[in-house]
Amino acid sequence: MGLFKAYDVRGIVPDQLNAPVAFGIGYGFAKLLGEDSEHPHVVVAIDARPSGPEIAAAFMDGLATGGAKAEFVGPCSTPMLYWAVAGRDNPAQGGAMITASHNPAKYNGIKFCREDAIPIAYDTGLTEIEELAKAAPEPPAKWAAQPSVNLLAVPEEAPGESDETPIATPFGFSPAAFQGYLRHIRHFVKRTPDKLKVAVDSANGMGGIYLGLLRSLGLELVSINTQLDGTFPNHEANPSKLENLKPLCELVKREGCRLGIAFDGDADRAVFVDETATPVGQDMITALIGQELLKRHKGAAVLYDLRSSRAVADVIEAAGGRALRERVGHSFMKATMRKVGCVFGGELAGHYYFKENYYADSSIIAVIEVLNAMGLSGEPLSELIKPIKRYAQTGEINFKVKDKDAVFKKVEEEFKDGEIDHLDGVTVNYPEWWFNLRASNTEPLVRLNLEASTREQLQEKFKQVSALIGEPVE
Repeated sequence: MGLFKAYDVRGIVPDQLNAPVAFGIGYGFAKLLGEDSEHPHVVVAIDARPSGPEIAAAFMDGLATGGAKAEFVGPCSTPMLYWAVAGRDNPAQGGAMITASHNPAKYNGIKFCREDAIPIAYDTGLTEIEELAKAAPEPPAKWAAQPSVNLLAVPEEAPGESDETPIATPFGFSPAAFQGYLRHIRHFVKRTPDKLKVAVDSANGMGGIYLGLLRSLGLELVSINTQLDGTFPNHEANPSKLENLKPLCELVKREGCRLGIAFDGDADRAVFVDETATPVGQDMITALIGQELLKRHKGAAVLYDLRSSRAVADVIEAAGGRALRERVGHSFMKATMRKVGCVFGGELAGHYYFKENYYADSSIIAVIEVLNAMGLSGEPLSELIKPIKRYAQTGEINFKVKDKDAVFKKVEEEFKDGEIDHLDGVTVNYPEWWFNLRASNTEPLVRLNLEASTREQLQEKFKQVSALIGEPVE
């Protein structure tokens, strides 16, 4: 199909992903889950993309045709979908989030999970769904299961909320279920700073759902791009790109905010800006949250992806924890976390995973843990990060290449005197610097992350490594 990626289904609408295709995929998912459960219960949700309702309707028709019982919970964040599968009194056998995450509006896709929010990746079920979808019967001429979706924005000036005053319930979630979700999230609150002025950029995506919850914690919010609009009219819903953080940085500076938070399109990722309007690396946040959680969970294991700074392992081990390294990708991170029992895990892309959240990622829990760190220490984010940020980094840089294998071979030959591993692409370690080069799963790109002890050494080594790869691309 070309739609089935390493971790999900994703493609351009309607050329690659459309109603008939979604019908077949829904049928395949039902048949996969039906191998373990008769008439499996599947929760389905969408993000704000205009194509979501039609894709969801066709997908649910496919589920029904395949023998599953579909429950549509409307527009919500991907972490809310995980909770709807695993956290309620009547847990489901599977879940499907209709989203293309941070991709532009012309894309849509589907993220799958089993019971307990266990992810389904290409080697743990997606290949079977792809094959089973080919055996789907002809879809109906009309889609009888078309959900009536009202994409209402969360009011920007919502009244103050508390545990006693219900926060506006998103369309699709029942009030009782949403209150259950809020209780689950509030479980992580320890001591958030009172009356802290915080800037939030929801990127016109699902992060706007969290504004009421954040106000209920006593924060003073200044928010932008809160209107749910899956055309993403203001900027791309990808906070990993620095250009998309510019409006948030300007807002922090203009309003004198003490913290900035940016969500991606389906609000499963969060990126932070400190009180000086400086973006904070997501690996620095992994180290910070891991350090804080180890105060409550002595000696626990913390997982990080191999692109992250060496500082992450330094900080985790100094805090008495076990620092474990894993390849990039939520399915790999979650599988290792479950196997080892890690209390927490973080990826450079801004995914943060919590043992007490079904080992699933949650942007809002990550936000709460950062607020806890600030509240318990009385320090601003820049001061909390200062002792962690101890090395010079390039960040992730993309290179367009014609022959990925040839590039990897050339790089390994040049740096054969280093300590080399192949956990994900090629990682080369030296005492004072290291780099990882890995191939994109979806594009003719290789991605480089390089770190060194000093800025001068970083520039020297980047020049040396990049000369073997080619010119970076935007």
